[in-house]
This record gives sequence, structure tokens and C-alpha cells, in this order.
Amino acid sequence: MNKKLSSYVPFARKYRPKNFSELVGQEVLSKTLSYCISNKKLAGAILLTGIRGVGKTSSARIIAKTINCTSPNITNTNEIAPCESCKNCESFQNVNHPDVIEIDAASRTGVDDVREIIESSEYRPLLGAYKIFIIDEVHMLSKSAFNALLKLIEEPPPHVIFIFATTEVQKIPLTVISRCQRYDLRRLAFEEILLLLQKIAKDENVKFEEEALKIIALKSEGSARDAVAILDQASSYVHNKDDSDIVSADSVNKMLGLVQVSTILKLIQLIIAGNPKEAIKLVEEIYANSNSLEFFIQQVSDFIANLTKEKVIPAFHNPLYKNYQTEITDILIGTSVSRLSILWQIFNNGTEEIKSSHNELITAEMLVIKAIYSCNIPKMEDIMDAQDTVMGRSPQGGRSTIQEKNNKVLDGHVAPQARRHDDVAGHSLALNTTPDIYDFLKFCHAAGEMGLYYFLLNEIEVKNFASGLMEIASNEKITQEKLLKEMLHKWTGADWKLVASKQEEVVSLKQKLLEKVKVSEDFAIIKNNFPNADISDIILKS
Repeated sequence: MNKKLSSYVPFARKYRPKNFSELVGQEVLSKTLSYCISNKKLAGAILLTGIRGVGKTSSARIIAKTINCTSPNITNTNEIAPCESCKNCESFQNVNHPDVIEIDAASRTGVDDVREIIESSEYRPLLGAYKIFIIDEVHMLSKSAFNALLKLIEEPPPHVIFIFATTEVQKIPLTVISRCQRYDLRRLAFEEILLLLQKIAKDENVKFEEEALKIIALKSEGSARDAVAILDQASSYVHNKDDSDIVSADSVNKMLGLVQVSTILKLIQLIIAGNPKEAIKLVEEIYANSNSLEFFIQQVSDFIANLTKEKVIPAFHNPLYKNYQTEITDILIGTSVSRLSILWQIFNNGTEEIKSSHNELITAEMLVIKAIYSCNIPKMEDIMDAQDTVMGRSPQGGRSTIQEKNNKVLDGHVAPQARRHDDVAGHSLALNTTPDIYDFLKFCHAAGEMGLYYFLLNEIEVKNFASGLMEIASNEKITQEKLLKEMLHKWTGADWKLVASKQEEVVSLKQKLLEKVKVSEDFAIIKNNFPNADISDIILKS
């Protein structure tokens, strides 16, 4: 029994790359170092940086092995590879090569440890052409240790090569970095990790659902080692079950403490539909199944971020949610970018709220309630129309048409800067309709005249705005008269008289609108749900 246990090799070790060709996603490093090794143009110090699990330590070992190989080969992809049969390669494989010294800087951080390296570097290699020092997590070295190492890496002996690996390059002194040949190992793409998982699963005869591997690839966050380790764990998990030996999406979700996409989708639908009873019931079911609500809220946040991205970039589709595209499309049709942004903020901040909460269930339920009521917060357009009604003005005036057009702009369908004036010709003021300054503002916004829009909103006071006459006051010289007249003409089809005067203190349209909103019942709803909300942001996005 013990013999079997000791002979088992985890996937992460078993499938660790042995040469540059097997190193996934690091083409720049592979090509550059293949050339340098082949042409004997080696730097005395090499620095490998990147997140966990992208191949820093593996790359360091490949470099060390290839440098000392006596008969390296050139692959079909023009990458150099060790022969695997010479004495250097065999000794390296047996982890007893006398000239390759691996040091974990996390446990050997002091200056005395570095002095040992310095003393050892004076001796020539015993077997290979170079004595190679691989220092992992090099950022953990103390300041005095770096200082002791500095002179050596600046002018190393010709037979010595240093290879540093780190996840936190910003902690390494710039004086050290500048003396190294630096390689930034990139985070692996989703597709690269998925192909790697498929290959390993096939080699290991592991049956799997495609969606399960997609979940693993996504959760690995670009780390090949994390992905392979999760696959290893998932295969052990399903083989221990009586009913199935297939790595399914459900089994991966259970193993990782995740909730199925369909459940997240259902919650979003209930929130948008304004159904707190069923939404809270769903959260309670998730909690009862021993799922972490912190992870769940994080999943919801990520899903809403994905929805927002699909809303503003219609061509974008996350492969993980391919089977739910119909439901996603229905959600996107029924909501706006601004609503999705608010929902994302609620759930993104909610992960921290749950961490610090004494009761994660209650906190999660309150997040859901807050999300539901945020979807029911009236748009600023509705507040303005209600205000018009109270003041005895008709909320008509072509507002609905302009609102529809403007909402498209604000929801990301069309960039305001890309719009032409003729695109908004249909939004001209209707005949026999009292002109409204806020409708004119929206006309300018929809026309892409953002400079004029912000000028009218923030920099002047509108003293009078009637058919054919606009009186304004400013504390500075007004430079927008010509454009303002042109836009008024485009809006109404008639010429306007513009009267401008100088005034020390002005009350802008934005200030006036703020005062109206702050005394409204709708603003009280907003402040109750978002105590720290800046109402000016709501106005500009409405």
C-alpha cells in the first residue's frame, strides 16, 4: 500500500515541461533563449517573472539543463532541446547534477546564505560547462543579501550563470534588475489552458465534460499549474464515486465550492424581475447546500461583469456561458449598462461585506434586496417628467423620442463622438411645442456635441429659454455663441436670438437640476439604498 502511494506522481509534476517545445504560452522566452544558447550568447544573470504556475521554475530548469547538455537538438520549431541521453542530462534528471544548485530564497534569505553562493561560484564546474545557480522566489532575499550579491551578478565568472525566479519583481532592487536579462512570462490564455487540460485528460484516460474543463481553465486564472492540479483533484474525486467516473461540471463545481451557472442566471433573472421572495429563497437554498456565499457572490459579480461586457461589445461571448446564450440575450435586451454597472458594484463590494460580516446569510440576503431595489430606482428622465407635471408643464415636447435615442448613446450602442448631426434630425422640436432646455441638452448630447453639452450644463446660467430667444449669463467670456445658434436652428428649424451677459455668480443648469432632485421622493429612495451615492453621477449618466 505504501509503495503504491509513494510511486504516485501528481499531474503537475508528471506533466512539467522538460524542454522549450513543451513550455506552453511562453514563445518569446523559448525563441530568444534558444537562439542565445545555440549561439553562446548567454547573459550572466537571467530574471524570470510572472504569476504563479506559468512556468518560471520549469523554465529555469530547462535553461540549466539545455545549457549544460553536450549534444542539444534543434526541433522543427527552431527551438533548442536537450538530448536527454548525455551524462549532464541523465544527472539532471536524477536530480544530482553537481553544477546545478537550486536555492529557495524564501527559506534562505540572509547575507550568510549569499556568501556561500559567492564562495561556491569561485570553483569551476565539475561536469557541465557552467555552474548554474537557480534562486527561486528571489524577492525574499534581504536588502543586505541583495547588496552582497550585486557585485557578483554584475561581473560573474565566465563559468557561472544565475537564474532568478519571482512572482513579485517590484520587490527586487532596480540595481539588481538592471544587471539581469529579464523575461516576463505571460499569463496563459483560456484557450491554451483548455487545450493543455484536454491533452492531459486524454493521456490519463480521464473522461470529462467539456464544460467541466472550461470551468477549471477559467478558475485557474491563467496558471497552468493550478489548472493541472485541479484536474488531478477532480479525477480523484470522481473515481471515488460509485455512480460515475466522468469529470462533470457539477462535480467540479462541488469540489471547488462553486454554484452552477444556471443558478447564478436564475438569481439575476429574479433580481431584474423584482422578485425578492424567490431570490431570497434561492440564496437560502445555496447556503443550505453548504456552498460558500462569499464565493457565490463573487461568482455573481463576475457574471454581471460578463453581461456588461457583452452589452457594450455585442461580438464578445464568454465560452463558459455558451450554453446559456439565449437567456443572456434576454437579460441584455431587458436592462441597460447603467443598471448592470450598479448591480456589479453591489455584488463586487458585497464580497468584502460578507468577509467582515458576522452572518454571511443575512448579508447575502440584504445584498440581493439592495440589488432588486436598485433595479427599481427610477431613471432621472422619469424624475424630470414628474417634476414637469408638478410644475404644470407637459412632459411631452419630443422628450420620449430624444430619450430613446439618448439612452442608446448612454448604453454604449453608439459612441457620442461618432454621431453625425443628420442622425438626430428627426429629433427636432415638434411644432407648437414649448421648448425645454433639458430636451435641448439631450439633443446636443445625441448629436455628439459634448463640448457644448457640458458648457450648457456647467458653465452658464440660463436666464430665459423661450421660442426663438435664449438669454444666458456667465462669469467668463462666452465662446460658443456660433455653435449654440447652429444647434438651436438644427433643433427647431428656426433662427434664435441669443442674448449673453456677464454675471459674477451663476447658477448652472446642473445646480438647478440637483436642487430639484434632492427634494424629490425618488432621491430619498436612492439615498436609502446607496448612502454614499453621488447624485451628480446619476444625472450625467441618465
